[in-house]
Amino acid sequence: MNKKKYSQVNQTLINQERFPFLTEKILQQSFFIAYDRNEKIVSQAKKMSHLFILLTGKARIIQQEPNGKNLILQFLEPGDFIGELTVVKAEETPKDVIAIGSVNCLAIPLSVVEADLMTEADFPKFIAKYIGEKLLLRMEHFSNAQTFELKYRLAALLIEIAVNEQYSENNTQIAYYLGVSYRHLTHTFKFLRENGYIEKNQAGYLIYPTKLRQLINEGNEA
Repeated sequence: MNKKKYSQVNQTLINQERFPFLTEKILQQSFFIAYDRNEKIVSQAKKMSHLFILLTGKARIIQQEPNGKNLILQFLEPGDFIGELTVVKAEETPKDVIAIGSVNCLAIPLSVVEADLMTEADFPKFIAKYIGEKLLLRMEHFSNAQTFELKYRLAALLIEIAVNEQYSENNTQIAYYLGVSYRHLTHTFKFLRENGYIEKNQAGYLIYPTKLRQLINEGNEA
């Protein structure tokens, strides 16, 4: 983990049109933190101390079950928050959030969030809207599981979570996330591989996004 104070050089990573609450005052009290592949951004074992905004890279949210299983709950991409449920007091114990490839985050201390952001009307509305939109996406995820064939859903997921066109996830966790058996997932990977949508390599699979998007379009038109 590489943590450093906000600076003008870092400002190129900030989309202030998207996040209008990131004033100079807030940024000067915040940090830029870089994470390596598979490094924990947030740990379930530690109390949240910052609200994170994912600036570059991707991440996965993992829930540790009492039986020892690690379940993927959600994937995050640039623009997503980490810790918003803590901010609105809806969650006391955070989930593990793990970097997929290299990740850069803006970390705003929770003390700053509570003192300077939550006291303004616009930020609570912004967070509420964000949480609502993520809930709708989650509902869409479950709806798609009932209406779309796995090959189309897997194609979309590969595009979403691959880093530099490389997929290297744990397929047992992915099978659970997609709501299918490991065997069904394996057969679908075989279909994608045999039809030239992906290519097996040592790290997992090299994906071909253009071909995968064509497959997804076929599913939408069916």
